[in-house]
Amino acid sequence: MWHGIRWLFDPTNWSGDSGLWNRIAEHMWYSLLAMVVALVIALPAGLLIGHTGRGRFLAAGTANLLRAVPTFGIVGLIFIWRPFTLWPLILALAILAVPPIMINAAVGVAATDAQVRDAAEGIGLSGWQVLTRVEVPCATPLILAGVRSAANQVIATATILGFKGQGGLGRFIFSGFGTQQYFVVYGASIAVVVIVLAVEGGFAVIQRRIVSPGLRTQTMGNVTHRDGTGSHGTGSHGTGSRGTGSLVTGSHIKVSSNERII
Repeated sequence: MWHGIRWLFDPTNWSGDSGLWNRIAEHMWYSLLAMVVALVIALPAGLLIGHTGRGRFLAAGTANLLRAVPTFGIVGLIFIWRPFTLWPLILALAILAVPPIMINAAVGVAATDAQVRDAAEGIGLSGWQVLTRVEVPCATPLILAGVRSAANQVIATATILGFKGQGGLGRFIFSGFGTQQYFVVYGASIAVVVIVLAVEGGFAVIQRRIVSPGLRTQTMGNVTHRDGTGSHGTGSHGTGSRGTGSLVTGSHIKVSSNERII
């Protein structure tokens, strides 16, 4: 481990096309592309499901299925289909990011206080206006939590692209294993951990900047759902919309076998 730290702080390893600066930039670029693809797919779907209440069971099944699919297996199959092609590999990473974004967006919108929603409809707001002006702002803490969780997973998993001929910090990890230079593996792994922690801290700052103190307090305390039932805990722990149950712990949502999502 100590040799890995020394390798990481060696200035000669940071310069050049194969240096750490370039590999970190590649790693973050791959992760950003995957997150953009996942957001385009998952965020509208989650908002629509939470707003209309339709497709909840399909969303639950799809999310659980995507979580069960091993990303490395998807990357391996895609490599056979399109070897050394970047976009199919980015799609594999995006699949990993879809469930937390979609579920958190749906749960956040569905958990909007029924009285707030009724008041918005009472002053003549359309369904689209209620979603964009009322439900999305109220759901922002959970949406950001889902995006943060997805980003951390994508950044940590993007190292597998190095095994399939792409760049990023995974190139150091797999080349280190291949040449038995394990200090390189340790150093690159530490760099990935540092990046994940930095992104986590960045999202914490963003959430503190754009989420009102009242919503932050509500997210950490009690949340009133559409049917008037409450939840209590860190994140939200209790019944979900229309009597369904979900457990939100930090940025993850776990669903037991006899509970439903949103």
